[in-house]
Amino acid sequence: MAGLNSSLRGDDLTDALIDILGQDNPQPQHLVSAEKRHAGSRSHFHRNAPNHDSNADSGTSDLFYSGNAGEDEIHCRSCGAVCPRSNKYCGFCAAYLGNYATNHQFAEVQLENIDLDIALISINEDSTDGVRIPLKLNETILGRSGDSRFPSDAFLSPKHARLLVENGKLFIEDLDSLNGTYLRIYSEVMLQPGDCFMAGRQLLRFERFEQVISNKARSADGTRYMGSAASGGDYKLVQIGVGNITQNVYCLSEGGAIFGREVGDIVFNKDHFMSARHGQIYPREDGNYYLLDLNSSNGTWMKISHKTHLYHGDFIFLGQQLFRIESPDIT
Repeated sequence: MAGLNSSLRGDDLTDALIDILGQDNPQPQHLVSAEKRHAGSRSHFHRNAPNHDSNADSGTSDLFYSGNAGEDEIHCRSCGAVCPRSNKYCGFCAAYLGNYATNHQFAEVQLENIDLDIALISINEDSTDGVRIPLKLNETILGRSGDSRFPSDAFLSPKHARLLVENGKLFIEDLDSLNGTYLRIYSEVMLQPGDCFMAGRQLLRFERFEQVISNKARSADGTRYMGSAASGGDYKLVQIGVGNITQNVYCLSEGGAIFGREVGDIVFNKDHFMSARHGQIYPREDGNYYLLDLNSSNGTWMKISHKTHLYHGDFIFLGQQLFRIESPDIT
């Protein structure tokens, strides 16, 4: 895949991504101040330097792994309430539970040395290459207490994601982390209900309308229902706030939608991290909907939900860590 857009100036993107995942968290002192940010579609590559020699993680911030929930229960990641595992929404705060309601089983890996030149390249705040982290084994755990440790990154789960080398190919797998792992997209990506992606400061989830009522529906006494005209589509975009709460809902027409800061069917006119015409969701002949980035400055980032193939030049974002994959050896 291609590298990052050449228009990036390197002063705001990771701030924006971090803000999406936790707007009410205090900003680390080393992050660029608001006075240094530029107008228009802003960009930033800023992250904490990795620390590979720190002590083990001092605790967990993920209620999902608390022992108080029963076998068929789950903790809401917004309010911490115990909910039946079958629920899609929390019965106490109405936060979306979605994909978190399933325990994933991750295959154990027999650790082996690899004879391939594969590395993670951290991105400095000026968008230059930072620390080079070589991968020496076929499995590398990233997190606050992983093989490559970032103990001061409060947005990372203790074991957040893992990199796997299999048959000369590199894969990444999110380990049911709290905030997820994101891959910058450069071509169309098929969407499934529940998929999340980031654009500008927006964290958006693609969902299907679950209740469809005919315009001619009547109550028990024969009176017809009033209501807004239907959008014509079966899907919606949900704007997600801190704690996985729903902030806004945007209906998608049958033809999908273009979204951006100035131009489109869905406009986020106060989001200066979003390009004027940022991305598009549209249907294809196969009956599925697809997400496409429209050459935006800061990119569109897909939250991975399964083991995902990585290529030389790909960019991944997790916690406050932004990396580029460097390896001409992988296929």
